[in-house]
Amino acid sequence: MKNLISLLILPLFAFSAIAQEPVDSTKPQELNEVVVEAQRQRIEANVSTYIPASNQKNAAQNAVSLLAHMAIPQIEVDPVNFAVKNAQGQEVSLFIDYLPATKDDLQGMRTQDIRRVEYYLHPVDARFQGAKYAINFVMHKYEWGGYTKINADKWFGVNRTEGSVYSKIAYKRMTFDLFADEIYLTNRHCGQKSVETFNFTDLYGNGPQNIVRNSDTNSSLYRNNSNDVSFRALYDTDKIQISNRIGWSLTNVPHNDIGNSLAYTPDIISTTNSSTLTSQRNWSLSYSGLYYFTLSEYAAINTRLGYLYGHNTSNSLYTIPNSLSIANDATENAHRVEIYPRLNWNPNNTNQFMFSAGAVHNRNIINYVGNSPSKQTYDLGAYYVGAEYYHIFNKWEVGGELAWIWETNRISGHKMNNNFPQVNVNVTWSPNDMHQVFLFGNYGQDMPDASQKSPNMLQQDELMWYRGTPGLKDYTYINSGITYTWLPNNRWQVSADGYIAITKDRCVTLYSPTGPDGTMLRQYFNGGDYRSGFIGASATSKFFGGKLIAKLRPQFWIRNTSGDYAWNSNELTCSVQLTYYFGNFYIWGWYMTPSKYQETHSGVISRTPSKYQLQIGWGKGAWNISASAYNFAHTSWEDYKESLSSEYYNFNRTTFGTQHHARYSVSVTYTIGYGKKVQREDEISGSGTAESAILK
Repeated sequence: MKNLISLLILPLFAFSAIAQEPVDSTKPQELNEVVVEAQRQRIEANVSTYIPASNQKNAAQNAVSLLAHMAIPQIEVDPVNFAVKNAQGQEVSLFIDYLPATKDDLQGMRTQDIRRVEYYLHPVDARFQGAKYAINFVMHKYEWGGYTKINADKWFGVNRTEGSVYSKIAYKRMTFDLFADEIYLTNRHCGQKSVETFNFTDLYGNGPQNIVRNSDTNSSLYRNNSNDVSFRALYDTDKIQISNRIGWSLTNVPHNDIGNSLAYTPDIISTTNSSTLTSQRNWSLSYSGLYYFTLSEYAAINTRLGYLYGHNTSNSLYTIPNSLSIANDATENAHRVEIYPRLNWNPNNTNQFMFSAGAVHNRNIINYVGNSPSKQTYDLGAYYVGAEYYHIFNKWEVGGELAWIWETNRISGHKMNNNFPQVNVNVTWSPNDMHQVFLFGNYGQDMPDASQKSPNMLQQDELMWYRGTPGLKDYTYINSGITYTWLPNNRWQVSADGYIAITKDRCVTLYSPTGPDGTMLRQYFNGGDYRSGFIGASATSKFFGGKLIAKLRPQFWIRNTSGDYAWNSNELTCSVQLTYYFGNFYIWGWYMTPSKYQETHSGVISRTPSKYQLQIGWGKGAWNISASAYNFAHTSWEDYKESLSSEYYNFNRTTFGTQHHARYSVSVTYTIGYGKKVQREDEISGSGTAESAILK
């Protein structure tokens, strides 16, 4: 109590003393130093805005790297595969000045030209094309001129080489972009080590048989070469955006060869060796168009068009010397056509309406040759109409979407149609520019992959066959979550969240001894539910005037599955990231704990090891150079461990590869700039090859 009284009385004495001493206004007065710090982050009803610091832009080689350096709490960036997701693990769509961007678009970006980064929750702007979550990079624009960016990336420990070139040229309202890249990867440490248990009811007419098959890789060779080339012309004004782009992509895997040793208990086949020689070549030619028009002060329309033609070849030869030879070869022609128009109508600042429609049609023609020749034709279509409404009042935004989706499936004479609703609701409350609460819920259905519906049956090895299930049904998903974000000042960023998801009648593998001569047959069926949820938090803090940035992300997971692959698991995962800037240099480190989970659409239980990376770099002007060490203490070639337990088939296996092996890389980027910039820029990339329906 005495302390409290002192605190109340002391300011009065201080004020009294000041009042008694007159101040001579004619004398110069000494003022204390005043430091004004610009606000680099703020929150509104459905968007969080972040302004990257100059040291972050200089250190980042591309847009995804910049997101990692910024350590935004609402999103998670995986620096290994360049995936960007929100706190709930849902995909975040990436845009550059309101135009969709791919990974390679972002890789070609000149990060020094970024003005700000915007993270949207259910954006209402027609240019975002109905994306649920979006990051938009707002750029400076070139009135004329542009730049050329060259990047070279070399891995050691894992033999991978990548080079890319991106060039932009602009004149007033027109911008032209050209992109090309080359990636080469080779590996002699792939394959699997497995123990499989087969429970046959009547194998080769000899009655019930329980067989254990041990397989271990003795030799392997994997080579992959891919190329992307694309060109885009963009017309851009305040009221009109017209983008036309053509792209060509090639992925060539001449070798994916495995040599295994085999042993059986009981000894139905003498201990021997097997070899699997696999190759594939996929190329595609694509067109994509984006057309945005502001119709009036209250309305705008955005239409996305696309067409892709792909040609895929796949060859596989499995042999056991003097015993068995299985050839599965296929050629495929794939066509994909899509159109997505969207109309936004905003009669006032309070009410916003969005009306959308879409159609996508895939046609795949596959010729199988070898031991199981056949011809398959797939015609898969999806069509939808939807409407959204958002009401904004007193720093609240309440909205919802109702869409109806129709599907048509024609697979080699098998017909199946389906239609269902899709419902999304969300609420955002942002009382000021420091706090935001976001709640959402989604209901809908998704379709299995086309390859899972193939009626063709192929032989995998001496004991296993596989085929798809034409009557496979769509699966239903329900999810909801809540996120609270607090941005008190430039030093601290905090986000806390919870999430729950349910997948009903999920698609999983079914193993049964119903193959030829009583062998095992792998196919698919709808069985069981998958429930998962977590609570987590993310905190970012900046020290020493932003020179040191730390981010911590713990999550506690609860997972539960039912059906043939019933399983329960709880686990705590955590990631941590540290960055320190000194002059034009920086040191960046990242760590992720191990994880164990059952895959959403499989009964397989996967175990992944920890991942970590240390990087040092230098960036100034046109140059950016970095060197990194990934999983430098992980000398094993083990990627992950998997297990499966079912009535007739079980396995435990270890997969080998390059995903978690120690590797060291050097990356160099040089940018040649020319022209005068005034507002913003955007870029393009390769398109990727066609989605394949070949059974695998």
